Amino acid sequence: MWTTTAVGGEDGPDEEHLRRMGAPENELPVALPVNALLARTGDAAVALTGLQVYSTGVAMTLAVRVREAPASARGLSELVFGPGQAGLLIGVELADGRRVAGEGLPGNDPDLVWQPGSGSAGDRTADQEWWLSPLPPHGPLTVVVRCPELGIEETATRLDGTAIRAAAAGVVELWPWTPPAPWGEEPPPPLDLPPGSWFRGA
Repeated sequence: MWTTTAVGGEDGPDEEHLRRMGAPENELPVALPVNALLARTGDAAVALTGLQVYSTGVAMTLAVRVREAPASARGLSELVFGPGQAGLLIGVELADGRRVAGEGLPGNDPDLVWQPGSGSAGDRTADQEWWLSPLPPHGPLTVVVRCPELGIEETATRLDGTAIRAAAAGVVELWPWTPPAPWGEEPPPPLDLPPGSWFRGA
């Protein structure tokens, strides 16, 4: 996992930017019962199994299931979590046309945060948290996935961005937010994608 280093001025890092880099630890989120099957073949499936809405964004749980462990040299864990040439790509497009799909991919809106969080994987299952900030505007929130190594073609699924945004009214702030300690890693190299892929940008 990697994070974007906050750009600061003479007074130090931009705290508002830091506040949006992950789910706020000072809030109790609102859980939305969203279970969306994003893509499915006879041997693999990718789904979202729940959304947690915060004041600054939304956390999504991505679930990957396969009938048998991948036959390629890369196991399911590397296909989902591997840096750089990862097999599974996931991105989002907001109702206003802004989009983001990860570090190094073209077409990313610089104001959007979209990054993986914690997760776990075995031979046939993998689950990973994803964080989107800010909250999506009213209208559809489109989630796009692609994983040729699992036989999953590029597929887009629409979620209700209006419902996600409305749920933020129920978020409970426990105490004032304070910035975390700074950290970061180098982003992976660019991906090699075919012409016409959504992940190549507009």
